[in-house]
Amino acid sequence: MKINEIGIDGKRISEISVSDKVFSLKPRKDIIKTVVDWQISRFTKKTGHTLTRRFVSGSGKKLGPQKGSGNARHGSVTAPIFVGGGIAHGPKARGNNRVRKLNKKVRKLGLMHALSSKVQTKQINILSDKDFKNFKSKDFSSFLKKIESKSTLVIYDKEKSDEISLKNLKNIKNLKNIPVIGANVFDILKYQNILFTNSSIKKLEERLSK
Repeated sequence: MKINEIGIDGKRISEISVSDKVFSLKPRKDIIKTVVDWQISRFTKKTGHTLTRRFVSGSGKKLGPQKGSGNARHGSVTAPIFVGGGIAHGPKARGNNRVRKLNKKVRKLGLMHALSSKVQTKQINILSDKDFKNFKSKDFSSFLKKIESKSTLVIYDKEKSDEISLKNLKNIKNLKNIPVIGANVFDILKYQNILFTNSSIKKLEERLSK
C-alpha cells in the first residue's frame, strides 16, 4: 500500500509504502462505532440528577383517612404518582464518568479500520519532516487550500517536531494537531483530511503492527 508524500507547496513528491495490515483493511462500521461510543462514554459526565420524594417541596400530611373514603390510600403529595412529586428510581449524578471497559485489541482494530476508511477516500497525506519544520502560518494555510482541505488533523512525531511549528498550527482554523500517541478514532473521523509526517506514520504503523 502506498500513500502520497506532498511538499509544503501542495505538489506530490513521491509515494511512501505503508503496511497493508494497518491501512488496507475493509472498514467495518460496527467496530468503528464501538470504539467511538467508548470514547464518547469516557468523557461524558453524569449530569442528570433527579429529586426523590424526600427532596421535593410539599406537605407531608396524609391526604385523607386510611379507610372509608372509597379512594386509594395516599400518604403524601410528594409521592411519585402526583404531578410535582418526587421521581422514583431516577439518575443520580456522582461526578463520575460513564466509562465502559473496551479491550485494547478492539481499540487498536478500530483505529486501523478508521485509517483504512480514510485511505480509501484518499483523505490521508504525508508531509515530509523537512517541510514540517519552521513554516509560517500563512504558508501552511495556503498549503491546506491547495489540497482542498476544509478541516485537517495533523498527527506529528514529538521527537522530530519543533515548538515553533506546533505554535504556528494553533493559529489556523479548523485544524487540530496531536502526537502519534494521541491518535484516536473519534478525531480521525471528525476531520476531513489526515496529515502525517514521514516519521509519525512509521511510528503509528509500528505501534499498530505489534
